[in-house]
Amino acid sequence: MDIKKQTDLIFEPIPLDKNYQFHLPENAQELFIDIESDVTLNGFHYKNDNSPLLLLYFQGNAKNLQNFLDNHSIILDWGYNVLTFDYRGFGKSTGKIESEQNMYLDSEKIYDYALKLGYKPENIILYGYSMGTSQAAYLATRKKAKAVILESAYSSIAEISIFGDNAPDFRLNTGNRAHEILIPSLIIHGELDDVITPDHAERIFSKIKIPEKELILIPEGGHGNLKNREQYGSTFNTFISTL
Repeated sequence: MDIKKQTDLIFEPIPLDKNYQFHLPENAQELFIDIESDVTLNGFHYKNDNSPLLLLYFQGNAKNLQNFLDNHSIILDWGYNVLTFDYRGFGKSTGKIESEQNMYLDSEKIYDYALKLGYKPENIILYGYSMGTSQAAYLATRKKAKAVILESAYSSIAEISIFGDNAPDFRLNTGNRAHEILIPSLIIHGELDDVITPDHAERIFSKIKIPEKELILIPEGGHGNLKNREQYGSTFNTFISTL
């Protein structure tokens, strides 16, 4: 199948004009991260001097950083540093997503950028939401980090009913990779998620071999609405406090 048809199926980017102005919170700085000679990813770094910990946050499959600010920025109130960015072709990021490996290599370069900002590997928490869980899980098998957190994770693209096996160049198979994750792992999923059903999280969890792992299914939680639930924030912060 043509790559463009596959990316059109699984990604829903909304580009932004290069002059678009985000209304960033205090202590946040917009960034442009050079990936290749013709590819620059747009992101922002939220700084909290009271914590050495960095949440390296990988977004979902749609929209752009404005969506993060509108719907997911509650994590900025939890007391950690945060680095997040738009994928190729999303928001003000240039280039196009052309392969699964392309996504993983970009995630490695974002991780390396976090090191350049001064964060130590032992203080980096890899945090993926929905589509971004594959990149967070990939880094958890390749880079040193304090922990990995997977919110609304999928075992593979082909196992998501709305996609099926219609994007063969984007397997993004965290289920197959999970046994390689050897750092503390928290998996959070909504019990009523009908986009990525809870059995995805259960399969991933069952394949992580280390004992420092936790699976939380949030009652009545769906897809994309977990962060505002009290149980989510308390579970997240309790998990991090025990590391």
